[in-house]
Amino acid sequence: MDMLLAENSPIRQQQLEQKLAQFKDPNLAHTLSAFIRSSVDLYPCAIEDYAQLGNSRLGGLPDLPVGMDYPVTLVGREEMLDAYAEEFDHTREYIEEHYWWSEQWDWDEAAQAFRVPMQFIAQLNCSDLKVFQSYLPREGRLLFFLERWRFSEMLRGHVYYVAEDQQLNSGEAIAELKFDDAVCANYEYEAAYQLQGIASIKMIAPDMINSDNPHLVKLAKARLQALPEPQQAMVLEAIAVVDDELVPEWQNQLYFFDLMKMNKHGLIPGQILTQAQWAALPDWQSSNLQALLVPEQPLPYYDGIASINGHGDSRYKAPELHAAAELGGNAEDYLVLFKVVYSEHSMQLNFIIHRDDLALGKFDRIYCIYDY
Repeated sequence: MDMLLAENSPIRQQQLEQKLAQFKDPNLAHTLSAFIRSSVDLYPCAIEDYAQLGNSRLGGLPDLPVGMDYPVTLVGREEMLDAYAEEFDHTREYIEEHYWWSEQWDWDEAAQAFRVPMQFIAQLNCSDLKVFQSYLPREGRLLFFLERWRFSEMLRGHVYYVAEDQQLNSGEAIAELKFDDAVCANYEYEAAYQLQGIASIKMIAPDMINSDNPHLVKLAKARLQALPEPQQAMVLEAIAVVDDELVPEWQNQLYFFDLMKMNKHGLIPGQILTQAQWAALPDWQSSNLQALLVPEQPLPYYDGIASINGHGDSRYKAPELHAAAELGGNAEDYLVLFKVVYSEHSMQLNFIIHRDDLALGKFDRIYCIYDY
């Protein structure tokens, strides 16, 4: 039984039936069910005050276990000097003479390199999330970091598992991180939010099931193997236009700037939108959003600012193909562990892990990639 699929989650049966009922062809519905994930959406529910240690959090600073230093990227002097020369379009000699660049960073004498702080993205309290899924650790915390050293050859993500019994230091105790924003944009998430999870399902963008992604086509055909080949071909052809059949409830109704604002105002799907909350909303609603927000009615489902076990969104090669090329193995053995809206410019960041590593609780092999 694949615990990652929504069809194997009792608490998602109604959501899944709603999703599949809109497809007239039961073979099409059965095929697409292979791509519907047992996900968890995460929503900011309050501004973080750091009063609780180890809670689920987006942005700000992490609660690190006692004895763990804040993660850094080590950047050599020559590489750093080249970065400044490129950024400011001067020669290295000019940078050395006219810029106080080396004083912006802490120097590690033993490593003979500058210590560039990684960007903290989020921490997830696994105990709080275990009621929604069965594939993450049952307790402890997951800490997500991103190397934002802009001149690295590739985007690097890091995930650290912190056991439940490890003593934590509050993020408020972390000294101010030393960096130079001119060449290292390290604070996309300066504000910190407490996160609340809800059970959700995520379906892949159907037009990704194409020859660019043979592992997805293989999975679709596995669901169709009992059918005659002509009927298999008809179903695969229908997948290409399945977006046109989606009822509005399951389509992307919100622009990214609406989604960001909904998330940051503590609005959670399923909760009643009170008159007081409605009156307090600023005048930022688009026409799509105004149609969704009805005072004294439950808020409809909309995507969280982050999610667990979703899909990378690409119209070309799927993110797990890139992960397999970098880390080895087969694309179908990778999954999007964590996905987060990275900025108001519609960037979404995927932390991808191998299924076997997740099952073993190993988080030292992570591939990071933006949606594109």
